[in-house]
Amino acid sequence: MASAQDREPAVTDVHIPDDALKDGAQRMRLVHDNIDIGHTTFDFDAAFGRELSRGAAQNFEDRWNDGKHQLQKQVSGIIDAITQISDAFAEADRRSAASLDDGRGD
Repeated sequence: MASAQDREPAVTDVHIPDDALKDGAQRMRLVHDNIDIGHTTFDFDAAFGRELSRGAAQNFEDRWNDGKHQLQKQVSGIIDAITQISDAFAEADRRSAASLDDGRGD
């Protein structure tokens, strides 16, 4: 009897509809585009009063400015990965179809 170490690992089927991948990439593009909505879109003075807006709220804004560029890079990386996965599946499908066509002898 073969031990657990001797057996080959089970192959897992992965089913991710291409539409879901493309939808995910599109949604991530929306996130990417809205990370940097501009400094003038929110009036800290009106929302929190001048005292608070010059303190904690401004500190948050300054730190957000530092972090949003890193976040944009990471979101871009996710978009690129999703696109590469979608492209790889499409290429595998194309090659499989071509292989089947070649086997028919047409």
